[in-house]
Amino acid sequence: LLLDAWRVFEKAKGDAESLAKVDAMLPRRVKRKRMRTDENGAELGWEEYFDYHFPDDGDSNAGNLKILEMAAKWKQAQQAQDSSSSSEDESDDED
Repeated sequence: LLLDAWRVFEKAKGDAESLAKVDAMLPRRVKRKRMRTDENGAELGWEEYFDYHFPDDGDSNAGNLKILEMAAKWKQAQQAQDSSSSSEDESDDED
């Protein structure tokens, strides 16, 4: 709503550069589908809805990716630790 008012103002009073700046901030409208269910969990069918993606919100997804990367590193470290502890157990058995 605020961006729309700002865009109207820039159209009336601003230049092409300022209008382009405001247009770059406007959200993209994305049509999505999700499965609807009732209280009992029975599927009612697909529901279409609109989701809005703002260009400035791109950083929020980067945080999610960082968490996934950290989880993958943790899992690899756990597997390496498990394999090293199991190889130590085997070497103790040989003595």
